[in-house]
Formats: sequence, C-alpha cells, structure tokens
Amino acid sequence: MLPLPRSAQLALFLGLLLPAAFAETAFWVMPEGNDSADGTAAAPVATLPRAAALVRAARAAQPAEPITVWIAPGTYPVLETFTLGPADSGTAQAPVTWRGMERARVRLTGARAVAPASLQTVTAPALLERMDPAARGQIVELDLDALGVLNARPFPDYLRDIVDFCAVFSDGRRLPLSRWPNGEYGYSTMKRVLSSGSFRANQPEGGVFEYNEDRPARWQTALTEGGVWLRGFWRVPWVAETLRVKAIDPAARTLGFAISTSQGIGSKYSPLVDGTRIGDGKENWFALNLLEEIDQPGEWSVDFKRRKLYLWPASPGASIAIADNGKPLLAFENASYITVRDLTLGQQMGDAVTITDGASIRIAGCEINGVVRRAVFIRGGRDHVIQSSDLTEIGLAAIDLLGGDRATLTPSGHQILNNHIYRAALNAPTPTIIAGLDAPTQQLVGARFAYNRIHDVSYSGVHFGGNDNIFEFNELYRLGLDGGDLGGFYTTGGWTSRGNVVRSNFIHHSENANAIYMDDGNSGLLAEDNLIYRTESGIFIGGGHDHIARRNLIVQAHNAIHVDDRGIARLYIATDPRLRKDLDSVPYKSSPWREKYPALLGILDTDPSIPHGSLLTGNIVVGCGAFARRSGDAAVLAAGFRFEANTEVADLSALVDPAGLNFTPRDLAANPELKPFAALDLARYGIQPDEFRTTIPARDIELLRSGNTKRKAFDSQQDVNAYARPATP
Repeated sequence: MLPLPRSAQLALFLGLLLPAAFAETAFWVMPEGNDSADGTAAAPVATLPRAAALVRAARAAQPAEPITVWIAPGTYPVLETFTLGPADSGTAQAPVTWRGMERARVRLTGARAVAPASLQTVTAPALLERMDPAARGQIVELDLDALGVLNARPFPDYLRDIVDFCAVFSDGRRLPLSRWPNGEYGYSTMKRVLSSGSFRANQPEGGVFEYNEDRPARWQTALTEGGVWLRGFWRVPWVAETLRVKAIDPAARTLGFAISTSQGIGSKYSPLVDGTRIGDGKENWFALNLLEEIDQPGEWSVDFKRRKLYLWPASPGASIAIADNGKPLLAFENASYITVRDLTLGQQMGDAVTITDGASIRIAGCEINGVVRRAVFIRGGRDHVIQSSDLTEIGLAAIDLLGGDRATLTPSGHQILNNHIYRAALNAPTPTIIAGLDAPTQQLVGARFAYNRIHDVSYSGVHFGGNDNIFEFNELYRLGLDGGDLGGFYTTGGWTSRGNVVRSNFIHHSENANAIYMDDGNSGLLAEDNLIYRTESGIFIGGGHDHIARRNLIVQAHNAIHVDDRGIARLYIATDPRLRKDLDSVPYKSSPWREKYPALLGILDTDPSIPHGSLLTGNIVVGCGAFARRSGDAAVLAAGFRFEANTEVADLSALVDPAGLNFTPRDLAANPELKPFAALDLARYGIQPDEFRTTIPARDIELLRSGNTKRKAFDSQQDVNAYARPATP
C-alpha cells in the first residue's frame, strides 16, 4: 500500500483531532504548503508570516471568533524575527492560538543550513602544522564571508560574556567552541600572579601570571596570526571575564594580558602585595577559539584574520547549520491573548522568545533548546505565562522577566509554571531565572513561580528582587556547577525588596549553593516550609532586616542557618549609594507602601547597618555540620535575629534514607518533633502532569548520590571575612 500524501495525512490527522462541532476559525501551515493558498486544511500555506496575514484578516472580519493556526510537522527557518503585535492579537473571549501538531517534530529554527559543498578539507601546510596531530586531515573549513556570516568578528581585548557570536549546530546539537583544557568544566589554574593589572590600583598594563602547564607555548603562532583569548574566574568565583593575551614567554612560563581590568587578576581573598593580589592557585581559566585546540570531533574555531571557520565534524555526513541572528526568534510586541503551544524552538544566537508589554501571552507545552542568549525575555505587560515547557541548552538565563509597578505595588500577574529547566547559563555564570533584577528598579511585582524543576545549571537557580512575588513547590538541584557564592533562591541589595515569599520548595544536592540566600542587606523575605538537603547553607541571611524563616526542614547542610552583621563592616548606611538609590526608587513613606510594609518606614531612624527584626522559628535541623553560624558581634546578632522553638537532631539516621530521597522519620517516639514530616510526599515538588505535559521524567538518583556538586566549593562566609570590621571603641 502506497503512503498517503502529506496533505492527506494532515486531513486525516485533523479529522481525528477536531470534532465536527469545532467552532472557531482555523488555518493550516505545512512545509509543502503554498503561500498563495487560502490556509484551509486542504490548501495549507507554507510560512508563518503568511499565516499571520490570514489571522489579521480574520480578526478584522470576525473579531469575536477564536482562531487556531495548526502547524504541521517540519522545520521552519526563522532567519528574521517573527513578530506578533496588536493586529495579531486575540481577546479574552476570542484568543489566538498557534499550535504544533507534534511538538518534537514542529521546529522553528534560527540557524541556516550549510551545504556540504561548502565544507573544504584543510590542506594548507602552515595550518596543518598548527593543528593537533590527531586533527590533521579531519578538519574542514568554511568561508564565513561566502556564507554571509556577520557575527564572527574578532573579540575585543575585554569581553564579559561571549553571546554575540555565531553558533554551530550538527544534527540539531550545538557544538562547542574549541577549548583547552577539554571538557565543559575543563580548567587550568594560575601558579602565581606577578601583576594584577588592576586600573583601580593604578596598574595600566594588563595582568601577568605564571602558568602551570606547558600548553601555552603552542599558541605563539596564533598570538600573531589572529589572537589568543583566555576566559577565567580571575578574581571571584561569580565573575568570568574574557581577556586578550598580549605576550607569552615559554621560557619564564608567563602570560600577560593586553588590557587591565577594574579589579585585576588574582583571588580577592589572597594577600595584597605592593598593589597586587598574588593569587591562591585556584583561579580557574581556559583558552578558547584556538585552531591548535581542536582535538576532538565536534570542536570548532574561527580564524579572524582569514575569515574562516574550522570544524572537526561531529560525525560523518552530519548536517551542519550556523545560527548568526542576534535578534529574537519569536517576538511579541504589545500583543495580547495569544498562545503558542506544542512547538520546538531553538538553534538561535539571539533570544528565543521576547515579550514586551501586552497581556496574556502564553508559551505552553513547548521546548526551547540550543539558544546562545536567553530562552524567554519578558519586559512589562501583565498576565504573561510560561507553562509546562522544557528549556535546555541555554547560554544565559532561561527566563528573564520584569513586570508590574513598584510605585503603586500593582501586580504583574506573570506566572512561570511547571517548566523543566536544565543545562542553562552555559555561557556565563548567570542565574537560571532572573526575576526583577533590572538594577536599580527591581521592577517585578506580584509574579508567581510554581512547580518548576531546575537542575544542572552553572549558577544560581532563581535570582529575584521586587515585591510580593511567590516562589512555591519548585524543585532545584545540582546548582552552581560552574560558579561560587550563589543560591537556590537568591536575592540581594535592597531594603525595599519586601513581601516576597519562598515556601514549600525542595532544594537539594547543591553543595556549592546556599539554599535560600538573602545577600548584602536584602530585607523582608518570608521563607517557610521548605525542604533543604545537602547544600552549603540552608538559610543564609547577609546583614538584612525583617526576615522570617519558619518551619523549614534542613538536612545535612554544612550550616543549617547563617546570620551575620556584615552591614557594619560594609557600611550599609543611608549614604551607601546602592542601598540609598534602592530606597529612593520607591515611595516607601506613602500609600500603599506605608500600610503594606510599615517596618520600612523607620529604616533610617536607627543605624540601618545593624541588622534587626528577623525571626527564625520552628525550623527542624537534622544531621547538619552546624545548627547556626553566627558571624559577627554576638550582642548585635542576638538583638537582630531571634531564634525561637527551633529543633536540632544531630543524628542523620533519624530519617529513613535521605540519600535515597526518603525523609520519613525513622522513629517518631524518639523524635516527635519530626511528626510534621511523617507523610512528606516529594511528588508535590516540581513538574506535574497537565494538559501540556503527560509524563514526568524521573530523578536520576544515582547521579544525585555520586555526582560532584562542589567543583568550585565556596563558603560565602569567605566574602564576609574579606571586609575588616571597624575597631571597637
């Protein structure tokens, strides 16, 4: 029997899917369609822009009728942003839906396919001589100018994050830029720093350090041919910077940079000698984009001088595509009541989805993967929802959002619900979700983040600010795989960031993270009913005010609770530019602020550097290294942090099997204080089945048992210690 034509398959599929009583306007898109057609099931169009034109015409003719655009399986290149605005919008009663028929097979891609004929084997003797012996005869070259690739220009002398650079994909998988040492977390370290290269310390020349291995001697030709860049955590484990190398001296085993930086190189926590931080030998760095370091299939580099891309193909005959568009894949600009569901979006250099203003945009049941910048970027609007989607292989934050109005405390209504987010922040140590941290405004009010699963990410889970935001029933684990001084839920730098609630979350297996981290004077957070297991600290309060931490179960953390008075040493007073700017950014003495946050009214009536008003009560601590670490003046901490009715159980065996994620109390008679956790159900945390997600992937218990989550082990107390306390009168 001959197979049915695609159009017949489509008609059959829709006949099964759509009942006869289907009462809405519908259009159909399929790769074999024709943009001259009318978009019916029998005559589908071929492109999304043509379908959008049909939607606009239908909206104008019948504004009260819902519209669905059905997208058939296939790959749809989006090389210019597909933008939807007011004319493409629906209403609450008549929404517009763009829906894929089979999520995994309906792909919107920002990458351009590379014709096999464009791949030429490298034969130039000078280039072969530079290659690793194993790579000779394996590497092919692409002419970037012939392909029209624009975003492959030389890096500047200083570059914070490498995100405006083309990306290469093979059979849909993003390939790594060449790196030495190899591996996603492959690093070398500095033996010692000879000069910090800090312009704050009046050192105009770039930093110089002595290296450990002999490998840099291989890069002398690259240094003169096109340049050598190193990326590293040169000073602190939460800032990575890319610097151009000026000179390499193989005899002295030294390497010098072409530019000085604000703080220079050398660990912040190492001794300062003649204006130079001499380093601690733990500062991680790697070399990138070198032809010399393409030594395994899948790696590639760009020769800036020759305008060529060199690639060792991941496998014979694999497809190659290049993403070179820094603009969004899909953009909503003041659009409303549009749902996009059951699509796969990705292979994109710019953001995948941007939402600006508007109302009730919903991205549901989608997969977003292989994005150099962000998966979803939201600025303003109200009631936008990202729901039941999988976001993975993301270069920066998976989701970055602002919304609502802080002056009036008007809620945004945004919701981030039931998403599976993993392998994010691959290009930079940036939070997986950035919620309301567009400094200095912290403009996020009244958003809800619930039932998300976030794991295997390089830095913090959720970094938030603003007011009245709710974070509940989320599961976060394997955080901080490539950074330090971070949190599962992290908030910083503001006395005004109040009314936020972190409750009923499960944060675990992240020994390089503080589970709930209120940094640098942040104030007014409620953290309650959270389950915390195997983190650096459970609750970490860094010098702020008016926090409440209650009824949290903290198991096998190094420190269950940390409190400090860092504001005294760091002068968190009315003249602190950052804190004062935050305070002056809101009308805290006027309605509705004065009624909702009365504790903020008198913030300047006493010394705000001294912590006050925090309560820690009803917390249960089991098998932790320390119940509470109090860092600072004992009398100040006793007055500023009240500890009431907390319970410490020293023996981890009071629980049945924490390593197997069984936190059931072993013997309630022996430990009656654990009774509230006798029926603890881990299924309530993280992603749930719904209309967009029918199956839930299991947690990898073996990986949780054996996986290393302390690659950059860093206790945030180390940063507190870096500031000298004022002398006691």
